[in-house]
Amino acid sequence: MNAVRALLEEHDQIVQEIDGGNDYGEDLFVMLTENGHRTGVSIAIQVKSGAKYKRVNGYSIPVDEHADDWRNSLLPVFGVVFDVETKRLFWVNLKAALEGTAETLTWVKVDSENELTGATIAQFLGIAHDYARTEAGRVREISLQVFRVSESQDSVDWFIGRQAECMELQNRLLEGAGRKFLITGMAGVGKTSLVNKLIRDSPVQSSYPGGVIFLDMHGFSGDRRRMGRPGASYAPLLTALGVSAADMPADVSGQAAAYHRFLEGCAAAGKNILLVFDNVAEASQVAELFPKSDGHGIIVTSRVRLGIMDGLEVIHLDCMEPGDSEDIFRATLGPRTSMLDATPIRELCDLCGHLPLALRIAVAIVKEDPQLDVRDLIEELTEAKTRLDVLQYGDTAVRAALEVSFRRLDDDLCDPFCQLSVNPGTSISEEIAAVAMETSMPRARSVLRRLSQASLVSRDQSSSRWKLHDLVYLYSSEKAQELVSPEGLQECFVRISERYESLAEQADFALRGDDRGKARFRSVVEALGWFDDEHLNIRAAAWGARDSGFHEASYYLSMHLVLYFDMRMRVDDALQCSLVAYESARALKDAERQVRSLNNIGLALTAQRSFEEAIQKLTKATAIAERIGFLEGRCDSTISLGSAVRQGKSPRAAIPILREALQLAKRRGNVGSIASSLTNLGSAYREAGELGSAANVLSESIAFHRVSGDRRREASAHGGLGAVFSNMGRLDAAVQSYRKAFAGYEEVQDYFGVNLTWMNLGATYLSMGKLVDARACLGRACIYFNSVGSGYYEAHTLMNLGNVEAAADNILSAREFYQQGRAKYEEVGALDYVNHANDLLAGLGSRT
Repeated sequence: MNAVRALLEEHDQIVQEIDGGNDYGEDLFVMLTENGHRTGVSIAIQVKSGAKYKRVNGYSIPVDEHADDWRNSLLPVFGVVFDVETKRLFWVNLKAALEGTAETLTWVKVDSENELTGATIAQFLGIAHDYARTEAGRVREISLQVFRVSESQDSVDWFIGRQAECMELQNRLLEGAGRKFLITGMAGVGKTSLVNKLIRDSPVQSSYPGGVIFLDMHGFSGDRRRMGRPGASYAPLLTALGVSAADMPADVSGQAAAYHRFLEGCAAAGKNILLVFDNVAEASQVAELFPKSDGHGIIVTSRVRLGIMDGLEVIHLDCMEPGDSEDIFRATLGPRTSMLDATPIRELCDLCGHLPLALRIAVAIVKEDPQLDVRDLIEELTEAKTRLDVLQYGDTAVRAALEVSFRRLDDDLCDPFCQLSVNPGTSISEEIAAVAMETSMPRARSVLRRLSQASLVSRDQSSSRWKLHDLVYLYSSEKAQELVSPEGLQECFVRISERYESLAEQADFALRGDDRGKARFRSVVEALGWFDDEHLNIRAAAWGARDSGFHEASYYLSMHLVLYFDMRMRVDDALQCSLVAYESARALKDAERQVRSLNNIGLALTAQRSFEEAIQKLTKATAIAERIGFLEGRCDSTISLGSAVRQGKSPRAAIPILREALQLAKRRGNVGSIASSLTNLGSAYREAGELGSAANVLSESIAFHRVSGDRRREASAHGGLGAVFSNMGRLDAAVQSYRKAFAGYEEVQDYFGVNLTWMNLGATYLSMGKLVDARACLGRACIYFNSVGSGYYEAHTLMNLGNVEAAADNILSAREFYQQGRAKYEEVGALDYVNHANDLLAGLGSRT
């Protein structure tokens, strides 16, 4: 590559490397010059080197999958072989060699007489010029749409949204002369619509007194032979610029010269022009059309990033914001939207992935059929397997648009694109992508980048993650089913599931303070962050493994999510994962795993305050564990049973259960289990009024938690001890314990624990007479519990706020808080607390 480039540049030719994501069997793009001026002629070069290309009487270049690309190329394609031993270059006209040949041609011969040197380069350039001019005669059959755009022409009042993008582009376009932009994005994202709106705006029109010229290059028409070429563009461009037919040169070279001469004259006269090249698929379509003067502006739209083009600023266009999507739907559907509430419109826009093309199709379907209810269309789109079938209207279809993008991929990108859909979610890390593709992470990153250049994937929120649009993901899955064998898809899924299982296990260890997680995750926060990124994929992998009969993988994937969901206060998700794990454990006929999953089910039900059902599940778990002699499972489920009984029946009823759990934990010799049983037993003592025992037991549990390394449970023990001290009247000691609880909870990002501590600290401040501090703590906790839907603790906080206001003699405010708290208690079915709230409200009746 360096040898070819150096030789051409030494002889004043303009050479650009073709970006790998747009390589169709060409490595270099060369704009030819004569006497220091561009001629309007360009060629592409495929470069090869190595002994395998050498033959007895010359060299050969493999055709591989490039036959159609070279035969139908917009530019002449030449091949150059570099002889590594002799450091010599030899060339062949690949496009000419393939003309009229059979499809089975696999190698193109390179004659050893066609050497490329400083002495022969002029001859080579002459042949390239002559061949290119001959080829230019064929371009007359291509009809290109070129027109001058005025401010009032073709009103685009229907354009909605994109205010931020329009403002940014307008500001950057007007910052200085000669700005060049490449606007990229997936098929149907609205690139052309955005540009059409932008170029009609008054400030843009005023900044380009020479006019705005729009040219559709047909880059993604589906037929490469219909793509616009520079040779076919000069005449219509000159016409749009105002050159008369009488002054139009007959040959392409003359038209190219006249075109650039005209632009130079406009720049010199201060009449800068904005040139818009829409729907461009390859750099070779437009590079020769770019003005030489810096004053003119350029906007190029493309689904791909094109090659390396000097001075071209890339702006990537994403899908619409949800609000803008809904506005588009309402505006284009018209009067029928008045009969719809916001919910179905929002659901429809979500199912369309906020892709403008999909939204326009959905609107067209609804408008055509007055009897079709929008909810019926939503029902059709909800079925993922047929969604792309539904998003079709006439010859406009999301699938067809994506098919063109897929067909333009290099062959080595097709399988990886399909493999991405085997990942059970639309967001994927580079590590999992590498597993899916069976390659290294650097190679996977390169592949993802090239797919991104084709606008089929995009960077996710973090730099190491990538995302497929929902509709692209569905299309990728379709292509995978079509092109990859069932065995290949299953093997890919197994590889992905195994890696998720391994990583989730280490992250789960890290959340528990287990040193086995430190090999991958340095802290609880890092493990939580990993779960934040991957939990949707892991859960979907668990469900997929279950449905495919991979019950062991399903069990472990589900179980490793439970603690994460608990820490993120997603109790329903924790319960669902536990139920899937139990289902898989039963399918495996594994009693120990059944005990573990039943224990997690019981914990989740306890958190949901479904105490009766929780006690039932946990009793079953302890019975199975005892029957099979599974000490660990019996210990854990007894601790959980004691917690459920404490909250659902009475603290005193839980004390003997938790004492038994402590004895089992000591028999087992597990520090974490001892600590957990002590913490729960201490809470039972406190709630039963045995404060001295509670203080001793909780203090002992803190020491065990510190040894186990479980900072979250240690924080819980500090919080419980603070509550004991507060009940004992040792208010300063209570505040100190709460501060220690804050430190532990914040370290592991347990925001529920943090706010539970704010609630308890607020109650302690109330006892200390610090009403301002109490109000601040309780108000903060109340906002949080409301935001996560924890009605039980929100009610507690509201009642405490009522107590604060009552202490401050703000009777009306106190009554309002008590009433709100009572309503929340009624909502969650806490009848004992409803009665307590009624007593407090009655007590306010005698106060004015």
